[in-house]
Amino acid sequence: MQLQWQSVSILVICFPLLIEDSTSFSFPSLQSFTNVFEQLGQLMSNSPKSTEKTEPSKPKRLKRQSTDIGDESSKPFEIRSTSLPMMPDKQTINTRYMPTLGNGYLGTTVYGDSIYLNGLFNGVGAESHRAKIPAILMTRVNLTTPDFERRATRKFTLNAQDGYFMESIKCEYADIEHKIYVHQKYVRLFIVDIYVKMNPATLGGGTVTLNYPSFSSSEDIVFDQPRQYMGNWQIRGTTKTAEKGASPQTVSIFYMLPLEQISISGSNTEKNYTLIMAIDKQEANARQEFDAAQRVIQALPPAKGNYDLFMEHVNEWRKTWARGRIEVEGADNQLTKTVRFAQFYILSSLPAESPSLPPVFSEPFYGCGRTSIGKGSLKKDYQGHVMWDNEFYIMPAILPFHPGMAKNQIRYRSALMAAASANAALFGGQGVHFPWESAYSGADVSPDSCVKDDPQCNWRKIFITAGVSWAIRQYYSLTRDRDLMINPVFRGCDLSRDIAKFLANQAVYNPKNARYDMTGITGPDDSHPNRNNNAFTLCAASLAIHWARYFSCLCQRNEREEVPDEYVQKAMYLNLPYDNVKRLHLQFQGFDAEKDRPIRQADTIMLNYPLNWNYSYDIMRNDLEFYETITDAKTPAMTWSWFTVGWKWTKEQNKMRSYFLKSYQDYLIQPFKVWTEFNERSMADQDVGNVNFLPGMGAFLQSIIYGFAGFRIRPDKLEVNNPMPPPGASRLILYNFQYLQSNLTFIIEADKTTIQPIAMSTIYPLILKRNLTNAVEESINTGANIVINEASNGFFIYTSVLETCEHPRDYIYMPWGYSPWINAAVITKSMNCVSLIVLSNALSIFTN
Repeated sequence: MQLQWQSVSILVICFPLLIEDSTSFSFPSLQSFTNVFEQLGQLMSNSPKSTEKTEPSKPKRLKRQSTDIGDESSKPFEIRSTSLPMMPDKQTINTRYMPTLGNGYLGTTVYGDSIYLNGLFNGVGAESHRAKIPAILMTRVNLTTPDFERRATRKFTLNAQDGYFMESIKCEYADIEHKIYVHQKYVRLFIVDIYVKMNPATLGGGTVTLNYPSFSSSEDIVFDQPRQYMGNWQIRGTTKTAEKGASPQTVSIFYMLPLEQISISGSNTEKNYTLIMAIDKQEANARQEFDAAQRVIQALPPAKGNYDLFMEHVNEWRKTWARGRIEVEGADNQLTKTVRFAQFYILSSLPAESPSLPPVFSEPFYGCGRTSIGKGSLKKDYQGHVMWDNEFYIMPAILPFHPGMAKNQIRYRSALMAAASANAALFGGQGVHFPWESAYSGADVSPDSCVKDDPQCNWRKIFITAGVSWAIRQYYSLTRDRDLMINPVFRGCDLSRDIAKFLANQAVYNPKNARYDMTGITGPDDSHPNRNNNAFTLCAASLAIHWARYFSCLCQRNEREEVPDEYVQKAMYLNLPYDNVKRLHLQFQGFDAEKDRPIRQADTIMLNYPLNWNYSYDIMRNDLEFYETITDAKTPAMTWSWFTVGWKWTKEQNKMRSYFLKSYQDYLIQPFKVWTEFNERSMADQDVGNVNFLPGMGAFLQSIIYGFAGFRIRPDKLEVNNPMPPPGASRLILYNFQYLQSNLTFIIEADKTTIQPIAMSTIYPLILKRNLTNAVEESINTGANIVINEASNGFFIYTSVLETCEHPRDYIYMPWGYSPWINAAVITKSMNCVSLIVLSNALSIFTN
């Protein structure tokens, strides 16, 4: 929805909790507020026509902004612009490209009309979407006359370090600062701060009008009558429709009455106003944080409380950044800020790490949707649904720095295992199978677009379930967090076992080639549905089964009962489509490059990363060269990030640089570094893709951590391969990278890598070994920096405390030369035909 902003005449100008000189006032009667939404709707009855009717009939090319256009700030964590994204009428804010603010519990779009709450969905089946809570206090400041407005200057600031959006206005009679933020400590609070400083040279002063978005009622929630609460207001509502098997949910809101205007005159030259809105499913929790915020802002002297409440929010954001982050130095503002703001948007959509009042333990974090917690309305933004991006694209980008957030993402899956079990059984599966799209109940809420022709079309995407196992593998390998195993809330052991059971039962023996087929499946490139033996799916499934066998041993269970030998046999003999002559993987059995082009998005090239599959570099290079020529130019953002990682690992510097620039420059909308799903070059493109696209940001950040920095998380070690700064940067810094309960900062330069041990674990002492023939083990100790001048050779970090279980095998039996330790393309050149035939026969006997 594009918003029309209008002045709202409310019956009061101020109330006791506004920090200003007291004046007499009275609240409106309860009768006059029996339905706040209908009243506001009536006041908006003269609104201009909707933006849909003012758009030109023909698509108009958007202005693609250069690297720094519209951004006056040189600070790496701040964007300051003199303009906002506008619709073609140049009067209406295009909220599609406005930034989102959130804390994983609440989220909103700046100057949007709605706020969203974790786990609050409305609608059944494919209609399930985030329930829109009216943003009652989402204000805009308006000067009273056109002449004042013309002579005024406005600047718009998005600050990632402190987590707020601010509009600054300089006019003839005052300087005004208008902040909007979602509190990082009191996670149920949406807050608006307005600070006004009168210009002492002005005679007579002036008046500022506050504008609010137009709405008449909630599309998703039936609200009771508002009632007074200690001089403020309270309202309670219930969602209209619940997902199948669930019940409608309640939401409680406490809020201050919206201001109509601010008079700027008299002897009081400075004024501070704080408007607060508290939202929760539990009335007691919303009330508790609303009351706590009021106590803070009532502190004396005047204005101190406003500042204190804001600084509590700022301090929590700064603690979040101090816990871990990625920074680049020596690069242009575009890259530097893209790195910082990609992290900001993702962190804003994940649970705050130290809330004052944590959500009740029975209320999990309901996953990370594709377009943040600040979006998700009906028919837009994937409706807030959780998809495979939760594990493959978003979680790995924050895992080394904020493992607690990653653990919450895994909990979403464990909390909804019963629904995943029911989903597996729909078409004869066993174990657990997670839906393509899910929301509150964990049931499949995927769109019905393909179901008419194929009832199983979404169920066929079994790689999403393998991805949950992959997330558990990555998390545990990095942390050795035993709580993931033994805590019944997370159920890591059960989850890994049941995933392996489902995947193993999808593999059916084919006597023609003595291999196991997975038929009728769809890979990540869903433009080729219902195919046999998708390569990515088979490798992901093999890894999941091998991991489950290993993890069940770590869980101190009988691994052969939990994950039978039959499962492991299938994992090692899956029918992986591979051309042994061209030495490349086929996307699926029978893939034809001419007939099956184009590839809509990355699929087979993801064997290298994120799967960390073991195969020779020449095969990796062949895959990249083969699929880059047939990939659709309109592919989503993350595809080019996976190409970036691949070309970096194969040491193709020019291609690495080209794809890295392509991975973000074509998908950023200025000035607020908002990512689009596709390259939006016209108004027509806005009807296709989605915005604030977290998978694109996550893949971009992964290309830095696991591409340029060269990290690989293995079950037994942290592997670092040829670390280097990204193109255009002189240094890449990974602050507080957390590995086995130790904190390490990596400073990566072109000629060396420095490891700064910040805090070392006494449970898992770490050892460094350089990838050199004569290398010795080096202990990593707090405060003792280690400089690796030959870092391009790579190095390993591991612990002397070994796991007692056999490591996962992580392979499928393949022809000779497939192994990463043998470059068969070189060796075979020196062998004659007889030698090759003899060796081939010998290997055939061995593998059979």
